[in-house]
Amino acid sequence: MERYTKTDQVYLLAAVAAHELNNELTVILSSVATVIEALDPEDPVRLQALELQEAARRCAQKASGLLRFGGRRGARAMRTSLARLIEGE
Repeated sequence: MERYTKTDQVYLLAAVAAHELNNELTVILSSVATVIEALDPEDPVRLQALELQEAARRCAQKASGLLRFGGRRGARAMRTSLARLIEGE
């Protein structure tokens, strides 16, 4: 099995973390959009839901930046385990 350099490990870990965050943020953004749509425009909870939606969008932008960072230096996709990346083996 090919070994990753320390730099490749950092880039790959960033890409994996970003992907996992995006999965969770997709659920959050979808759910909050459903809540916002169901609430009356005058409902005070709607404002909180809109703030939650904006915060989740900001997080998604940060995750997107991590994903771009993880794609640097031509990191190659290889089968490995997260534990192996963290331990630096």
